[in-house]
Amino acid sequence: MAFPVDMLENCSHEELENSAEDYMSDLRCGDPENPECFSLLNITIPISLSNVGFVPLYGGDQTQKILALFAPEDSLTAVALYLADQWWAIDDIVKTSVPSREGLKQVSTLGERVVLYVLNRIIYRKQEMERNEIPFLCHSSTDYAKILWKKGEAIGFYSVKPTGSICASFLTQSYQLPVLDTMFLRKKYRGKDFGLHMLEDFVDSFTEDALGLRYPLSSLMY
Repeated sequence: MAFPVDMLENCSHEELENSAEDYMSDLRCGDPENPECFSLLNITIPISLSNVGFVPLYGGDQTQKILALFAPEDSLTAVALYLADQWWAIDDIVKTSVPSREGLKQVSTLGERVVLYVLNRIIYRKQEMERNEIPFLCHSSTDYAKILWKKGEAIGFYSVKPTGSICASFLTQSYQLPVLDTMFLRKKYRGKDFGLHMLEDFVDSFTEDALGLRYPLSSLMY
């Protein structure tokens, strides 16, 4: 079975958004008395204009969006995304059927950007973030990032601000060395050296004499 990250290998943002716009047009013309439904575990969610909407894929950048289905009891939590012409549950979006997608892989395709978004914005921020933690900002469309894959599932990521990247807080300044900006590992995989593996990969991926870590550090990063 192919999953969104596999199916969106050569898909563009425009194609993805056009597909979602077509779906929304059909939804507006549909019969509200007989809505399409999405099944999630033991829950059936009727799909209507009241619980579907576009969300920005890259945070503050409103130009590229994806269509999300929200839980009836929580209008801020997406339970599915419309990708490759169908609805996909969050847990399925972070899966892959490609055997070579194993270990740390640099994010390059649209499908991988969507996986990165889901790991950060939905799984970490909505499901696994501790109360005292400060959430990461959404990654941009050009951020250097790697996703950690294990046995067909994305279990974590890290991102880096390379030398020369513009500082978000000081637009006239840039990073003078590569800085490890975000790192996340799903709770059930912690304590098994995966975090150390990501840190070692960060060090090995850059040739500069000095490397940096963001401050303040998230508790996930030490």
